[in-house]
Amino acid sequence: MWGLYVRIALEGPRIRFEGLQMVSGGSYSASGYFLQGASVSRLGCRKFKTPHDMKYLIALVFVVFCAPSVLAQTDFADRLHMEEKSFRASNGTKVLGLSGTLAVPENRNNPGSETLQIGFVRLKSKAENPQAPLVYLAGGPGVASTWHAEEPRSLKRWLPYLELGDVILVDQRGTGAGQPRVLSYYLEGLPEDVLVSADRMQEYYTRLMAHTQQDFAERGVDLAGYTTVQNAQDIDELRQALGIEKVSLYGFSYGTHLGQAYMKYYGDHVENAVLIGVEGLNHTVKLPMSMDLQFQKLAQLVAADPEVSQQEPDLMALYRRVAAKLDATPAEVEVTNPLTEEPMVVKVGSYGLNLMMRFDVGDASDLPVFPRLLYTMDQGDYSVLTWFVRKRITSFYGVSGMSMTMDEASGATPSRWQQIAEQSETSAFAEVTNFGAGWGWEAPDLGDEFRAPLVSPVRTLFMSGTLDFNTPPYQAEEVRWGMANSYHIVVGHAGHEQIMYHPEAQKAIIRFLKGEDVSEVTVSYPPLEFIPVTGKPKLRNSHPSVDD
Repeated sequence: MWGLYVRIALEGPRIRFEGLQMVSGGSYSASGYFLQGASVSRLGCRKFKTPHDMKYLIALVFVVFCAPSVLAQTDFADRLHMEEKSFRASNGTKVLGLSGTLAVPENRNNPGSETLQIGFVRLKSKAENPQAPLVYLAGGPGVASTWHAEEPRSLKRWLPYLELGDVILVDQRGTGAGQPRVLSYYLEGLPEDVLVSADRMQEYYTRLMAHTQQDFAERGVDLAGYTTVQNAQDIDELRQALGIEKVSLYGFSYGTHLGQAYMKYYGDHVENAVLIGVEGLNHTVKLPMSMDLQFQKLAQLVAADPEVSQQEPDLMALYRRVAAKLDATPAEVEVTNPLTEEPMVVKVGSYGLNLMMRFDVGDASDLPVFPRLLYTMDQGDYSVLTWFVRKRITSFYGVSGMSMTMDEASGATPSRWQQIAEQSETSAFAEVTNFGAGWGWEAPDLGDEFRAPLVSPVRTLFMSGTLDFNTPPYQAEEVRWGMANSYHIVVGHAGHEQIMYHPEAQKAIIRFLKGEDVSEVTVSYPPLEFIPVTGKPKLRNSHPSVDD
């Protein structure tokens, strides 16, 4: 963050310029200087008595207020590298842009920090009067953005936004080309019973975390720099380096968390904000009852389904029955060992089932198969369960240091931790809701000032999905409480990943960015169509776990 500090003392008719300090990673300062003429020197000062003398005061004000941009341009000249590049969307549209990197410290709190390269693509608009550039903040934390420019179908989705202004795709620190630096693998082998209980998983992860943190230390990776605050600083330094006064933000999931941090510390440089799947500054650690409520809602939808309800009317009772069976005798599923590519058996208890469901209970593309998952398990058939375990098994062999540290640093306030503890006493899913949180991963604490509610005048559009467990709609309402100039569109029957892709949602975002009122917009997908618990599913609502 650039900070400009100017000390001017009034000494009778004289104005004394006492100092200037600017900080961005390193420090640049000049103190104890006096105004003499239109320049700054150590030895003199000037009296302002005549209109002619006032020209020098005007010159001083000009120097003071222009100094940030002058110094910034000098500083960024060696740190910013970019080149012209063209991209092509799937409909054949050619898009011109700039592809580049910005050098930033890995940890701004460490004077001897290594340097990271933040990758970005600035897609150029052909609009005659372009709006503020739109900066896309991806989710995760740990998801890159610049690939959107290279992938033709994804690039096509950005074409309507380019009619308004430039679009900037940023690979956050530790993503894109920087991802290998923050990845570490644990190759000691996965215990057969790791999915049987929370204790077995935590024992394994304790060893994994100790190994990977030692690996990062030996490689000189300073994970203390991977926080949302420093992530936001990267975004603002890129804004400055590109010579942009104001940007609009487009954040998804973790990107909304990052976007709010940017608005908190750099809000004067934000024109509009679109926040989709909202994670507030104190929402990183989730409330266990959110998953219980999500599952109860799913059970209600199943009970209302005319076909599936005839086969299995009570999803909650079915779940409890299956969980009890797994506690008595864990299921055994065969997956491929990612290290040896040989078959291996993994035992799955009720903890493992809960964990598999937790990963996908907010995704409307997987929710339709949940009744069949539980029904087949109740019958002793673990084929659908096997698909879910295969889908996730490789994630237990390593960590993203960026992702782990970002989340741990954001943390939660004491009152939220207390709420989590109270809910954990009765929640069926308490052991899996916050997988890995509080297990001893070392990270700086951003503090409760960071987590305090955001109060901002920035014009903001919130979007949520009625089936989104990851970032339920009430979180957006909590954040919106401090946003006087905001809208909230709740997309019916949308899970976490489906919110932004509804065509009407996209149109609403464009209208919002144009400055239009979108308070009357309603958006919804068709109701979920569940896969029958037995028999071959219809083509229109099939699922890979059944197709396999």
